[in-house]
Amino acid sequence: PTLIQSGLRIFKTQIYDQVKVQVTKAVLSLIDAERENGIIDKGLLKNNVALYEAMGTGSLDAYTADLETQLLESTREYYVRKRQDWIATDSTPAYLIKAEDALNEERTRVSEYLNLSSESKILRVVEEELLEVVEKMLLEKESSGCKVLLAQDKSEDLKRMFRLFGRLDNGLQPMATIVQGFISNMGSDCIDKRATRLETEKDKNDDPEFVKSLLSLHDKYLGVIKNDFAGHSLFQKALRDAFEEIVNRNVGQFSNAELMSTFCDRVLKTGGEKLNETEVDDSLEKVVQLFSYLTDKDLFAEIYRNQLAKRLLNQRSASDDSEKMMIAKLKMQCGTQFTSKMEGMLGDLAVGSDQKTEFENRIKQLKNETKESSKLDFSVQVLTTGFWPTYKS
Repeated sequence: PTLIQSGLRIFKTQIYDQVKVQVTKAVLSLIDAERENGIIDKGLLKNNVALYEAMGTGSLDAYTADLETQLLESTREYYVRKRQDWIATDSTPAYLIKAEDALNEERTRVSEYLNLSSESKILRVVEEELLEVVEKMLLEKESSGCKVLLAQDKSEDLKRMFRLFGRLDNGLQPMATIVQGFISNMGSDCIDKRATRLETEKDKNDDPEFVKSLLSLHDKYLGVIKNDFAGHSLFQKALRDAFEEIVNRNVGQFSNAELMSTFCDRVLKTGGEKLNETEVDDSLEKVVQLFSYLTDKDLFAEIYRNQLAKRLLNQRSASDDSEKMMIAKLKMQCGTQFTSKMEGMLGDLAVGSDQKTEFENRIKQLKNETKESSKLDFSVQVLTTGFWPTYKS
């Protein structure tokens, strides 16, 4: 062995082994004092940690056995006490602020005077004691749990809750379950309001108030999931499952599929909803998002095609571009076969328009050639069998 190795071995047996227990207790006491906002000599601690590292002669065995193991136990005991105090007195948001601060402080503590290999182990202890043990209690707190934060639109608190429980294995699933239940309840409220109105009003296939309430609900919580929960797949699934339940629950004699199609009819026909081009596009996009949750999409398609035919044949369509845009959105959702007849209907009218122009030009030409004034007012639309709905003669 070299002189340095011999010197370290003698130092270890004659001094280090004799005082390490007392030194470790002193180090842990200083760390606890700093956790309680005490002022400590961090340089002294850093030098002591360096000594533990040196006693491993090339490995961290001494640091791990003589300091880190005891530090993890001490950290657990400290945060058990803190958890018990905080959970009894603090609201969920206040508790989570303290938990996040504790995690950040422990990370800083490691960087200032502990070995970096300890960071993940210390943070895991803090996560277990401050988050994992009490997750259910925090999420379900009566006056400040996840449902209350959703109801009060507490975006920052929800983001923090997502960040912290996202650190745990399967920590987000209980939260996603609560979010799904909350959205389902909000949807049920919309449906119950429609049911209450139908007790005093005659039911009809046009209920824009109800459809708008569903669109608004979906738009709001789509935003919450995108912004507060970072678009996480668990929460996207929660939204999808909640709205599949809501959209397929019919009240009255008209299905939600028919109410949604009729709302599109209001948006797309002249004299319906008073919207500009951007608002029309936005409304149709939101309806198609709701449509994606329908189980009976064929029913929607059948009703929509009938209403489209009436708009086109009666020249009530506000914009050909909007009609094409809506069909394109449905095509994106369900494929070419779903919209082929609707596209065929628009194609027929485009061809018919060309034929009508050609016919009118020919009549003008004949008038000029014969010098006769004709009051012939003739118009025809050629429709392809199979594209258009059939009507009883």
